[in-house]
Amino acid sequence: MEIKQALLPVEIERVKAFLAAVGLGFDDRAEETLYLEEDEKMIGTVSRAGSLLECLAVDPAHQGENLAAVLVQAMRERMFAAGITHTLVFTKAVYSPQFAEMNFRLLASTDKVALLETGAGSIEEALAGLKKRIQGKWPGILPPDSGAIVVNCNPITLGHLGLIEYAAARHPRLYVFVVEENRSLFTFEERFSLVYLATGALENVLVLPSTPYIVSQVTFPGYFLKSMDEKEEEHAKLDAVLFKNRFMSELGIAKRYLGTETEAFMVRYNDILQKALGETVEIIPRFTQDGTRISASVVRGLLLEGRTEAALSLVPPATRAMLSQIGKVLHERLPR
Repeated sequence: MEIKQALLPVEIERVKAFLAAVGLGFDDRAEETLYLEEDEKMIGTVSRAGSLLECLAVDPAHQGENLAAVLVQAMRERMFAAGITHTLVFTKAVYSPQFAEMNFRLLASTDKVALLETGAGSIEEALAGLKKRIQGKWPGILPPDSGAIVVNCNPITLGHLGLIEYAAARHPRLYVFVVEENRSLFTFEERFSLVYLATGALENVLVLPSTPYIVSQVTFPGYFLKSMDEKEEEHAKLDAVLFKNRFMSELGIAKRYLGTETEAFMVRYNDILQKALGETVEIIPRFTQDGTRISASVVRGLLLEGRTEAALSLVPPATRAMLSQIGKVLHERLPR
């Protein structure tokens, strides 16, 4: 029995065929894939994308031999060597007990899949960090009637600001979580700064980083690819459940606000959020200007076309100076 790394295309194809035979699919975003071989026959495999383990499977004929733990340990050793000390796993819900035996902690689950974690760092630490930021602005006990919005803001527009102002008017506090993943044309630091500038006059608004547990490569990778197959739909459900069960309950969030969507992918995502959050979510119409829906994609397009003044007319005044400067280098970030 030997553990090997799948490097060649033919090896990846063998892994895909093995996974298909047990009802699983391969994730083409995987950065590393290992497989277990006995007598030249593949009997197990595991992959990872960053700190996330997935595509773990063992030949049914070898169930009960603890091979899943062998594969996970082998991958985690490679991750440790690469400086990755926090590990998450996306798996079928029925396998959660097996990972619990490997010291993984359950974060969230649906009737089909589960997300678990182990190692350095945890959702408890992330929540404690958010609470420290909140209490740094508002000392004392967190009230139970705060509002929340999760935004990418690539970049923030007058439409985003309108949604924020609407929600802020309905709660003593509003938390605006900016997606922390750097998978957008604007960096996280730029997006966070732009949202901070735009909301500076709203005293009951606090801008916060989303942490790796809200709309991230771990909780919902399809968000950054605008894809919603069956697997990504389950990821979206996990993201919604995790937000409801941990962030809303522990940060005193009474309602989450969304804007209406027209893109099929985002319409489906809103629908999933609404089903998961129920009455604790409110969807309001997107804001328009001269009858046209204001969107970040329009602003990006105008900036890339060099139509800076037109782009700036669609964003909050407090962000225009910074956005004008960023707009000068956007072309350099486009794929060649």
